[in-house]
Amino acid sequence: MDDTITVVSVDEVKDNLGIDYADETVERNINRAIKTADAYLKGSIGEDYPTGDPRAKELALIIISDLYDNRGLQSTISGNTRRLVDDLSLQLRLELRRGSNG
Repeated sequence: MDDTITVVSVDEVKDNLGIDYADETVERNINRAIKTADAYLKGSIGEDYPTGDPRAKELALIIISDLYDNRGLQSTISGNTRRLVDDLSLQLRLELRRGSNG
């Protein structure tokens, strides 16, 4: 990947997905999913979302797992996962707004 700071590392993603061995294709798919999750979180929470917050990390891992597991498929994530993502995103957005107004 490049020098950009991300919410999760490739190794964290591989651990979360249970990947012991990664070839170039797997690495590219993981890097693409990390970039997509980062862009999603920036759009959902804000450009300066807290990358060190464990909720942001978990959100990224949820998004990345869904993207990786369903790449090429026309499926959607479950309703429970969608609610979890929405709730965690809302919490972080509200905290960022409070911090910028306080």
